[in-house]
This record gives sequence, structure tokens and C-alpha cells, in this order.
Amino acid sequence: MRIYLHIISLLATCFMLVSCINNKANADVESTADRTRHKYNLSGRYEGNLPCADCSAISTTLVLNRDRTYSLHYKYVGKSDELFRRDGVWRVDADILHLDTEDYNYKIEEDRLSQLDLSGKEMTGNLAGKYILDKVR
Repeated sequence: MRIYLHIISLLATCFMLVSCINNKANADVESTADRTRHKYNLSGRYEGNLPCADCSAISTTLVLNRDRTYSLHYKYVGKSDELFRRDGVWRVDADILHLDTEDYNYKIEEDRLSQLDLSGKEMTGNLAGKYILDKVR
């Protein structure tokens, strides 16, 4: 009987240790994202005129809320007066901003976001420096 109690105690201790390790790993993942968010103070409004192949520019406004939701508004200048809007949830992974309804991600920089290409790399070429959304508040 005594052996069974020791085995049960040992199993309970192992279970508690594994639970603590998993909780610590999850806390580390979230705290890394939170540290990045606070490091740059991401919440706020970002604006810019992004390059466009068949219009003057894509007038873009991105609002990042503290609750990790966002609102993206854009308009094709010189082509249409229609304002497009997308809402969703954002997250940060290794200084990259991901918007859940968008194909493009953004590199997080001090008071601005640089749009990455579809493969997640920095833009190149003559227009590379124009894919910027500046923080306005």
C-alpha cells in the first residue's frame, strides 16, 4: 500500500512540474509579443500614400487598437472615390506586424511601419522607400 502512495505522489509531482513548464513557455511567448508592442508603442494611427501600378497612390490609414484589433482604410487615388475598409485582429512576431485579413505584413520600426513584399521580405527597387506608413498619433 505504501508503494502505491509513493507512486501516486511521484506521478502527481511530475504532472505539476510539466504543467508549470508549459505555462512558463506560454507566458514567455506572450510576454515577447507584449514587449515588442510596448517597445514600439504600436497602438495608434498610421498613414501613408503607397505606390500603385494603375493609380496615383493608395491612400492608406491603419489604426491599431490596444485590444489588438485594427481598422484599415484605403483609397485608390485618381482611380476611384470608393473607400475600402477592413477590420480584424493584429499580432506581432519577431518585430513583424501581422494583420489577420491582409496578405502583406509590416516591419515594425520607430514610429512607422514598412510594408513587406508577399514573401515577407523588405521591398526593393526604386519605390522601396515609399512603402511606409508613418505614425501620426
